[in-house]
Amino acid sequence: MRTPAGSIVRLLLISGPLVLVASASGTVASSAAAAQPTCLNTEYLTDPLGLDVRRPRLSWKIKSNRRGERQSAYQVLVASSPDLLESNQGDLWDSGKVSSGNSISVVYEGSPLKTSQRCYWKVRIWDRANRPSDWSKPAQWTMGLLRAGDWQAEWIGYDAERVEE
Repeated sequence: MRTPAGSIVRLLLISGPLVLVASASGTVASSAAAAQPTCLNTEYLTDPLGLDVRRPRLSWKIKSNRRGERQSAYQVLVASSPDLLESNQGDLWDSGKVSSGNSISVVYEGSPLKTSQRCYWKVRIWDRANRPSDWSKPAQWTMGLLRAGDWQAEWIGYDAERVEE
């Protein structure tokens, strides 16, 4: 269809996860959204601080509008900075594509983690038709004190002598 100015108008119809785009030429294109990872957790917590687990477990939920959808593979990226993660560089861990339906308690297998280290991560999955999702929104965790020598503290108390009554 043409507008008074003569430009072509495209019609966008949305029905569930299926998007149809029709143009004046009559061609129709379709794009079904793949499953998407959401609700990222580390050790069953959202963006935890002070983890004392050297190999934390990562989990995510799968969101899809398609009935019976499942994950066929995943890829986890863990980076030392948000900028590296945004550029898809897992300097701490890049799992590569792992053929697995597991999305619960995936054990971190990257570089050894250090005391007070902040880690940023995201995941993408492949659906039952082997279509990749977009990357998830990023999540993070911060390591706690991992060695006895990391503790720098003294006892707090009253140093005066006690007076017996």
